[in-house]
Amino acid sequence: MNNKLFIPVAIIIVGVLIAGVVVFTNSKSNGGEISLEEASEKVMSFINETVLQGQAEASLVEIVEENGLYKVKFSVEEEEVDWRITKDGQLIFPQTINLADFNKESEESDTSTTIGNFFVSNDEVIMEDGKPAIYFFGSETCPHCKWEHPIMEEVAKKFEGQISFHNNMDSDADGDVFSKYSKDGYIPTTIIGGKYYRVGSGENLGEEENVKNLTALICKLTNNQPAEVCSQVQDLINSI
Repeated sequence: MNNKLFIPVAIIIVGVLIAGVVVFTNSKSNGGEISLEEASEKVMSFINETVLQGQAEASLVEIVEENGLYKVKFSVEEEEVDWRITKDGQLIFPQTINLADFNKESEESDTSTTIGNFFVSNDEVIMEDGKPAIYFFGSETCPHCKWEHPIMEEVAKKFEGQISFHNNMDSDADGDVFSKYSKDGYIPTTIIGGKYYRVGSGENLGEEENVKNLTALICKLTNNQPAEVCSQVQDLINSI
């Protein structure tokens, strides 16, 4: 995976998923179906003009009918993505969920969550020179990354000499670690020793709580060192 190219494009494309569905209020289909060609033009125009805005260019790969919708496959910087559009041209779905696959993954998943909306893995702690390795992956093109990044740097400074901090902001380093814990390539991604990981920021928690949660999770791997830092979040450490 070429993270330097992949991460910015991924966040641009995935950014519209917050809304889940994009509504074309200016589309006039008179209740009828639009053609495959018209559907592909609508989707590609939206992607290139509204989403990418010149930062990259998407090219159409194919468009087919699938489950009552048109499926549009396009390519951006060698990454292929599938979107769907209703046959009347009114709605675009950047993401669809196959419930059968979703339920299967849920049943097979052996991960749980802990403080700060972090997942807990069954992996051994990633150590470097006897210190737990902490990873942050983000990009300056991602507003959520720009919110999380200085907080992660602030927290990491508290553990100088206790951790190995990999500050991967706009970096293609540690791609193997990134792809393992952020399987869909989403950012920001924070990985604490491979034991705790979160895809997304802690904005919904607020800065103060986010700092405390990050601190407590790292303390859990440093055996509560440094003591003056970890003693301040001992209640959170005990809850992990």
